[in-house]
Amino acid sequence: MFKLNFKIALRNLWKNKAYTAINIFGLAAGLAGFVIILLYIAKETSYDKWDPALKRTYIVAADFTKNGAENKGTKIKGLLAKVIREQISEAEVVSMGNMTGRFDIKFEREGKTINELLPSASIDSSFFSLYPLKAIHGRMEDVYTDKDAIAISATAAQKLFGTADPINQVVVQNRGVNFPPGKLVVKAVWDDRRQASVFGLDLLYQEDFKQYGNQLLSTPFTTLFRLKENVDQQQALKKINDAYIVELGKYIAQNSDANYKPSQQEALKILKDKEGITSIKLITEPIASLNLSNFYSTNAKQTTIYILFALASFLIIISCINYTNLALVMAQARAKEVGVKKVLGAFRWSLIKQFFTETAIQCSIAFLLALIFAELLLPQVNRLLADNLELFKSFDVWLILGQALLILMVIMLLAGAYPAFILAGFRPVKVLKGNFSTATHIGNLRRVLVVVQFTIAIALVISFGVIFAQLNFIKQKDLGLKSDQLLSFRIAKYTNRVLPPAHFESIKNRLLAIKGVEDVTRSTEQPINDSGFEDNVSYNNTKISAESRYVDPNYLTVLGAKLAQGRNFSYQLLGTDSLQSIIVNETAFRKLGLDKINAQVAIEGDDEAKKFNVVGVVKDIQVYGFDQPIMPTIYLVSDYALHWRTNVIVRLSTRDLAQTTSAITELWKEIEPGAEIKPVFVDEVFAKMNHSYEVSEKIIFFFGMVTFLISVFGLIGFAAYTAKIRLKEIAVRRILGASTTSLLQLLNKDFVKLVLIASVLADVLAYIYMKKWFAGFAYRIDMPYLVFILVNAAIVLLTVLTVSIQSLKAVKSKPVDALKYE
Repeated sequence: MFKLNFKIALRNLWKNKAYTAINIFGLAAGLAGFVIILLYIAKETSYDKWDPALKRTYIVAADFTKNGAENKGTKIKGLLAKVIREQISEAEVVSMGNMTGRFDIKFEREGKTINELLPSASIDSSFFSLYPLKAIHGRMEDVYTDKDAIAISATAAQKLFGTADPINQVVVQNRGVNFPPGKLVVKAVWDDRRQASVFGLDLLYQEDFKQYGNQLLSTPFTTLFRLKENVDQQQALKKINDAYIVELGKYIAQNSDANYKPSQQEALKILKDKEGITSIKLITEPIASLNLSNFYSTNAKQTTIYILFALASFLIIISCINYTNLALVMAQARAKEVGVKKVLGAFRWSLIKQFFTETAIQCSIAFLLALIFAELLLPQVNRLLADNLELFKSFDVWLILGQALLILMVIMLLAGAYPAFILAGFRPVKVLKGNFSTATHIGNLRRVLVVVQFTIAIALVISFGVIFAQLNFIKQKDLGLKSDQLLSFRIAKYTNRVLPPAHFESIKNRLLAIKGVEDVTRSTEQPINDSGFEDNVSYNNTKISAESRYVDPNYLTVLGAKLAQGRNFSYQLLGTDSLQSIIVNETAFRKLGLDKINAQVAIEGDDEAKKFNVVGVVKDIQVYGFDQPIMPTIYLVSDYALHWRTNVIVRLSTRDLAQTTSAITELWKEIEPGAEIKPVFVDEVFAKMNHSYEVSEKIIFFFGMVTFLISVFGLIGFAAYTAKIRLKEIAVRRILGASTTSLLQLLNKDFVKLVLIASVLADVLAYIYMKKWFAGFAYRIDMPYLVFILVNAAIVLLTVLTVSIQSLKAVKSKPVDALKYE
């Protein structure tokens, strides 16, 4: 029986090749997108899932408000580890170190120098008890045997040593021009692919805590801890938070008396009076969910995961709707076939099996095509997401394929069940009399499916348009500086970092002698996305926390910043400016309550506040992008000995940027032998800050277009068949004098109504989602309602064109051909 059903199914599919192709390619496109999204989600949710204990392992940071400014620090004082060890009985183990290091490693292999910059972490003796990495070569605990012992990842071992045994290999660490190279010995290797870590580390070494002396408790570290099993985790985390606040208040008060135990309120008052901290809380996040965290990660994947999951669901829904809709369109063509089979003795269940066989064949072919499409599209997706997703080489390939097959079974049921039961349930007496078309429930279902399909597609297109408008606003908005042709790099040598402007002049002149270099300045940090020092600044009774940027006198000129009031720093007045002059940005000017320049503000120091005269107000510079407010910022040209000018900033001409950059690099090798600078263009840094938004835009565009094309394919089939089954009606109307235009209007009317309903629903959904998306920006455009209007108009126009093209053949056909059997 199966063989017979299979043959009948193939014949029917071949007979309706156009509809079959639309169904199969629609399903294949949806499944391909779903498989790719599954790959990405599986990878991003797999970090730190390789040990069950990591669900009870937490990383800690602080979220506090100081002098009215919110601060979020992913490192916290060493005092916290002491508090957890001594006061929190629910804690099983605690560890601290530094997870954000970089080691420049060199190794000689086969006459070649292999150079790798490896993300590194310094760890204490408790680290492997808390974060149980397993060695595939050597022993992880051997890292503690010597100050030069290290453990490296399998990926790093492959890059450095190839197939050679990595254990006891000696590598050279380049520690910069200020320190001699160090020799490190590899004692262990762990498999970083099977033990995927959110920290992305390639090298581990033991931290020497003795070097901190009595400053250990006040030094910021990455702090990790694990809670015991079967404890109330929320209660334990609250206990840690409260205990730390009390001990921090006691520490700030510098009262070491063992009997001194301030209450939490007393501790908060101490923090407010002595540090200006008005609120503080610990942020604790399980390691296992850290990759999706918005607090700890500068590139958190949570939003992208939500978007992709929603798109995956949309693709599957659209694919199912498309299949069901076209199957119902074909129902009238199959009605007489079903009627004849039932008259000849066919049972309903046998007919259901026949129609499910047809669905299974189409879905199976679509699944195979989907795997091919996914493999072909992965390189483009990897470029889009800056990732390295693999389908058939993935560790989770069988799990992903299993999930995809499960979804395929669901699609077969969802897409095939209703048409199969509808077709198998036709009554022979009605369909053989030819009045099947009077059944309205199928037509109503088709209309609902079309509305749902186009609602999703239109909402995605509108969302893309709104995101595009916001990103265009970001690209066009004045940043407060001229970011193009602005290059920066770090000074490696300590003696060059502390040079005052007069002593730096010779180096500056050598740089200016390079063709294409227009101007040179220095700063304590890069112009974009690099935080400066923080100082408490006060004027009258107003005190704020401001970012302090220590710069050379021509810094704002080189950046192309604009003054709103007053004057810039001057080399001629450097003696005065370095002692008593300051420039503030517009935000600081406003928050301090200043109403004119040449007012005196005070910057708090260790001993006493220093007075500075505000000589100018610079227009706000968009240092940290558009998703957070501009910080109050002050600019100073003082204190070269303590606030090192570690960054050289160069303004280039528009010609031969690559050649000029290369010349700067070669010159700096002469100025600082052994140092390797890495020039960074400011506009590229800014582009990276907006990368996640651009990725979201491209993702929505790509999957939105796939969804929309699937919907259009369905519309084409639906429109063509509607025109076909109305041939007799069209013929009669033509005989009675109807024009081609009026007939096209008649055929378009129902489709346009459905699309208009879908447009209204899509507008509402897109507006709600985009309103929420806009909430992530401190600086944004107003909702671009023109995008909604243009998309809706374009969709209606496309619907009219699609339906008209498909209907034109029926309208132009000869009436006699349609009516000759009547």
